[in-house]
Amino acid sequence: MPAPKGPPGNMGGPVREPALSVALWLSWGAALGAVACAMALLTQQTELQSLRRELSQLQTTGGPSQKREGYPWQSLPEQSSDALEAWDNGERSRKRRAVLTQKQKKPGSILHLVPINVTSKDDSDVTEVMWQPALRRGRGLQAQGYGVRIRDAGVYLLYSQVLFQDVTFTMGQVVSREGQGRQETLFRCVRSMPSHPDRAYNSCYSAGVFHLHQGDILSVIIPRARAKLNLSPHGTFLGFVKL
Repeated sequence: MPAPKGPPGNMGGPVREPALSVALWLSWGAALGAVACAMALLTQQTELQSLRRELSQLQTTGGPSQKREGYPWQSLPEQSSDALEAWDNGERSRKRRAVLTQKQKKPGSILHLVPINVTSKDDSDVTEVMWQPALRRGRGLQAQGYGVRIRDAGVYLLYSQVLFQDVTFTMGQVVSREGQGRQETLFRCVRSMPSHPDRAYNSCYSAGVFHLHQGDILSVIIPRARAKLNLSPHGTFLGFVKL
């Protein structure tokens, strides 16, 4: 017997509903795929624009060809060549400076004198020391008898020491300069002396820096006639060093 038929409104219902659901899911999937593709294209376009801006900046600043230091893509031969060239230039510059310094720096004159004799002048109550050179360098100074003549004007370090062997209460020396129509005292030194003859030894040392003129004559004078001095070269001396 034929199967009973259902109501007319339910005919084919169970068959059409699954097909509609599948169609809807396919439509949503296609839409989502299109959106994903659009986002990927936008991302790629943004990165491409960023790369174009960086390339434009490199072209504006000259790129790595003008500033080679610090770029990792610079080749090793180029770095080595630049380093060798810089080192060579620095070495040549240093040698030129050394040569110029040696030419400009001239050795100064030096004169160290030791005593050979003393002379007393009773009328002026002084004792003068006659000197001889023990060390000499250059021609800026000339020892002549009791004095030293300055040949080259300049700034000099002048030092003097006298070893006294006298029982007089105080002893000392005066270093004077005579030149340009006048005579002046550069410096003086005074020491007290022991009263006992066996202990009557004392040295007086002084030094200073002075500007001396060409033609000046310097001498050491003890302001006492017949002063007793120890003429040892280690106890009594006079020296000049041009600075």
